[in-house]
Amino acid sequence: MNPSRKNHGSSSPKKKKNTGEISGGAPRKYRKSKSEHQKKNDLEPIPGNQEWGGLARKGVLRVRHDDQKAEEVDRRENKAQDPDEELDPELQQLREERQKRKEAREQRKNELRAEAKAALERVNAKNPPRSNKKKKTKQALNRKPLGRRKKTNQDLQSKLRKTLGDSEGRKAIRKFTEVDNAFAKEQFAEAQKKISPLIKKLPSIAEVHELNGLIQYRLGNYVNAADSLEQFRMLANSTDRHPILMDCYRSEERWHDVEFLWKELADVSPSASIVTEGRIVFSAGYADRGDLQKAVRILEKGWKLPSRPHEHHLRRAYALADLYDRAGMIPKARELFQWIVKNAGTYVDAKDRLKQLA
Repeated sequence: MNPSRKNHGSSSPKKKKNTGEISGGAPRKYRKSKSEHQKKNDLEPIPGNQEWGGLARKGVLRVRHDDQKAEEVDRRENKAQDPDEELDPELQQLREERQKRKEAREQRKNELRAEAKAALERVNAKNPPRSNKKKKTKQALNRKPLGRRKKTNQDLQSKLRKTLGDSEGRKAIRKFTEVDNAFAKEQFAEAQKKISPLIKKLPSIAEVHELNGLIQYRLGNYVNAADSLEQFRMLANSTDRHPILMDCYRSEERWHDVEFLWKELADVSPSASIVTEGRIVFSAGYADRGDLQKAVRILEKGWKLPSRPHEHHLRRAYALADLYDRAGMIPKARELFQWIVKNAGTYVDAKDRLKQLA
């Protein structure tokens, strides 16, 4: 008899109906129920397409678990914010400081957008802002170089209270806030009127000079704006407002001052956005003097199309495309305007400029 046919036929094991058990075969010590299998799958699911490799699916799983962990942390923080529970003072202080930093970043971002918009309008204007009187090129001011000391972390409220005392300090804070709100609403004349007493009372506070300089700049008072921003530069030991200060001197055709400030800004490099603004103004200065090739070279230096453009990339690309157009480099101008429209279709008048070049 063929051994391969053994146990075939009528003597083969049969499944018992409706019992979920199988007769025959090796004995099993235990058997997981459907609920246990389901529980395991719920605890350690591996998401993703089943055709992916193991590493890819585990990578997705790791990301998913990180998201779950982040959600758990958020839930704990939200629970900690329950008014019925007593908060840890240190945790509460950290949370308040983080919120202040977030608000400061948002305010700074909004300011930069407004300033960048105004700067782009001047850079692309047919007649850049200049004094009515024709001036000779002046030598750069005799400035002290910025020190290497770090900026103080003391906030404005602490500075004002330390300078004026608690009572007067609180009044000054309220007044400064009113000025800042008027500036944010673009009520520049009202803001100028309100900040004048603070300038006289607080000549050593950098933030007051900074805000006054921004107000004067938006009003077109470039000489006064430059004076205030020079004060801010020294008191804050900062290059954060150099692009605006450079543009003030550009309007007065003080080219040596523009170049000095650009070199100082490029040396410190506080952020990509601020350095880009300074580069645009420095380039525009050469364009004002008719040297479009030099202006193009300044903006082209180190430039490449980013895969994920930020706002300062778009500003630089627009300024460069405009220079290409003015210099007669039409194919390059068209290509760059196309890139801007593709990544930010409504940016300034890029669509209209592209149609004109087509």
